[in-house]
Amino acid sequence: MKSTIRNRATAFGVATVTGLAGIAFASGPALADSAGLADSTSQSAAADSGTQSVHFPTDPTTYADELVRAWGNGNTDRVEAFASPGVVDELDAHRDDNVTHWDRMGTEGAAGTTYVDYVNTVTGETMSLGLPTEAVHNGGERGEPHAVHSVRFQG
Repeated sequence: MKSTIRNRATAFGVATVTGLAGIAFASGPALADSAGLADSTSQSAAADSGTQSVHFPTDPTTYADELVRAWGNGNTDRVEAFASPGVVDELDAHRDDNVTHWDRMGTEGAAGTTYVDYVNTVTGETMSLGLPTEAVHNGGERGEPHAVHSVRFQG
């Protein structure tokens, strides 16, 4: 009697595991399709809301470099995601044929702000971008949007 109960319990356990495995294999592509649909829906929502779909670096120098690259490539949405509205306006006012010729010269910090300096290799003009160090390097996986809060051109 004990052996019959043990055999039935074992058979039930094997059938349960096999059944669950079968469900997983049978529903795998369907789950992937619905996950893909949810993914594309969330990506559309993120694109609609602007800055949510952008990865913001946690290193101030990398953050500023990403802004300069986006500005040089004419990626207005990305520039608006990385910079405050005043900085966006300043960058738009300085957009010209030489916008792709900015090289980083250095980075320095003072009073909680990181300044990343660039030089235009064609015109010799310099640009300094200011970011609050804590907003960018906030201990998380991503920095905050609109962190570049100041820009200064000289030359």
